[in-house]
Amino acid sequence: MSKVSKFFLGILIGAASLIITFRIINQAPSQKLHLDDKFRAIVDNSGCNMCHNPNAKLPFYADWPLLGGKIKKEVFKATARIDLTIPFRQFEEGTQVDNNALNKIEEVISNGSMPPFSFTILRPGSAISYKEEEILLEWIERQRSRIDME
Repeated sequence: MSKVSKFFLGILIGAASLIITFRIINQAPSQKLHLDDKFRAIVDNSGCNMCHNPNAKLPFYADWPLLGGKIKKEVFKATARIDLTIPFRQFEEGTQVDNNALNKIEEVISNGSMPPFSFTILRPGSAISYKEEEILLEWIERQRSRIDME
């Protein structure tokens, strides 16, 4: 086998390994879970609170020279767009979740802009699958129906 063939075979095996790993990691929560628990699992797995939180716990590479400044700037901008600690606290307390926050969450889920590729490339499994998107949108609708009932 020539060196070129070995090289391309290595690339093919590496790509297949990455795809299989991604598929294993990025699974929707169990159907046995309650909708609220599915919501929590997706949000925790996707890492939403890593950026949309004024007290964000930054990853170790946020102190690296080339990446650090960009990561810190992106976290600052993310928290300015929406601080998820507020609607998540409202949800956990069982109070009415802010409709404006629900609209923002729904928008980024529907247009696929969150989590951004730059985040998912460094954190495999954080991308939101189609099934997870359906679950999140269903949870948002349930929260809105609570708002309409009150």
